[in-house]
Amino acid sequence: MKSLQILDKKSKFAVNAAEMRRCDNTTIEHFGVPQDVLMERAALSLCEAAIEKCPKGGSVVVFAGTGNNGGDGVAAARLLYQARIDVALLYVNHKKGRKSDALKRQVSIAGKYGVPAYYLEKADNPKWLVKKSDVVIDAMLGTGCSRSLGDEYEKAVMLIDEVCAESEKRPYVIAADIPTGINSDNGQICGCCVTADMTVTFEYVKLGQLLFPGSEYVGELRLFEVGITEDGFLSDYPAYKYIDRNASVNELIPKRSPSGNKGTFGKVLIVAGSRRVSGACIMAAESALKSGAGMVRIFTEKANLSAVQTLLPEAMSDVYDEDDTDVLKKIRDALPGAIDWADAVVCGPGIGTGEIGKELLRTVLKGLDKKLVLDADAISILANDKELRDKFRLYRGDKVLTPHLAEFSRLAGENLKKCRENILTLPCILAKDFDASIICKDARSVITDGNRNYINISGNDGMATAGSGDVLAGLLGALCCREYEDIFSASVIGCFLHGKAGDIAADRHGKCAMTARDISEALQDIFADKTEVLK
Repeated sequence: MKSLQILDKKSKFAVNAAEMRRCDNTTIEHFGVPQDVLMERAALSLCEAAIEKCPKGGSVVVFAGTGNNGGDGVAAARLLYQARIDVALLYVNHKKGRKSDALKRQVSIAGKYGVPAYYLEKADNPKWLVKKSDVVIDAMLGTGCSRSLGDEYEKAVMLIDEVCAESEKRPYVIAADIPTGINSDNGQICGCCVTADMTVTFEYVKLGQLLFPGSEYVGELRLFEVGITEDGFLSDYPAYKYIDRNASVNELIPKRSPSGNKGTFGKVLIVAGSRRVSGACIMAAESALKSGAGMVRIFTEKANLSAVQTLLPEAMSDVYDEDDTDVLKKIRDALPGAIDWADAVVCGPGIGTGEIGKELLRTVLKGLDKKLVLDADAISILANDKELRDKFRLYRGDKVLTPHLAEFSRLAGENLKKCRENILTLPCILAKDFDASIICKDARSVITDGNRNYINISGNDGMATAGSGDVLAGLLGALCCREYEDIFSASVIGCFLHGKAGDIAADRHGKCAMTARDISEALQDIFADKTEVLK
């Protein structure tokens, strides 16, 4: 029985500014929840965080912009004032900018309570005001930042960052929803941005908080519920989801049948390695074995046989000889039998992009209905060979491509800069073209089948090491044999588990010293249900 709901149950929405605005407006206009109620709840969340971080007898300064994010900040300042905390408001762009109605109401209320307030452009010594504070709340723009900051907002951002850089006792910076200067749709920096210690975000995580470089400036990300629910999307849900870093790993892996055997637990064929690149087939096969595959078979160049037999005695092997004058025919004769044996095929790591690599891929694509993971050199071949590209489009089995960003650039026929800037959209287009799932590997990997889209947020920069992709490919081969709904679900969860294993490896060995095989070793702990290792 397929585990249809594993992925859906463990997924959360990540929204862009338009999706959040639409949900917010629907909650107010369609369902009738007053805007001021939502703002009060957001303010209470900010107030809670500020009180937690402000020492007894300390002070808070709130930078408030002209929109509803500013309204959240003004309301939070009033609540802090009512709690007898030393607080001051710094109004940013209020003399020139157009103010929202909700903000105007909050400014009026704060004024009646006597909350101390100053206009940034008129304050005698705003730097002193910030410098003496223990907590700074950035409530200037929120999700409304999509272009370079105006003069006054830039001045405010620079003031906060300058004080934090200079002060021996720097204030603790809390951003309301998202730090000012970060584009909430893509994580790009709009000239400059606030560097937050904590970001208090409301109801849904924003894409710009997950994507680099924006995620580097978010600090601790805390999600607060303010009364805006999924109902506000009116069944038109956000395009992207993610699995939370704190998700229980064991709940993402289907349980094995106690009556199963090595055949029923999945047979994975690894078509990998060449005379020049021996480690790729070993790392991919080792990963598959440590991720629960019942049997693993390696099809590789004969020079790798000794290493395979020594390091992976559990794996079966078939070999070809690059020096054989009839090597292409022998591949065509031998490889189909190995493909017929398998439940899933991993092809590409280290096979090369010459005639032998092409023949290996061509033969694999004749398998027609096997679950297929294409990685590394197989992707480079597809990028440059129209015949094999067309054959891949026609391949009937469930299939996934795992390019890193440079490989994706070649596959998509676009320059690297454009691919990086459009990482949320271009993989979706290519997935539809190939009728395949795609994992576009980067600091934040994007997984899509053209209709469903995920961002993977597990993992760390220590995973940018040779062989890490081979480990992922082997893991995916093993997961293809588990009871997931389809290869897309296996791919999303596989990326997440790969990242979690990378986090364990980083804890054990350090990001600079960890290797791909350290990631593979950590996968064994994940599948062994050593949950204490994952805390």
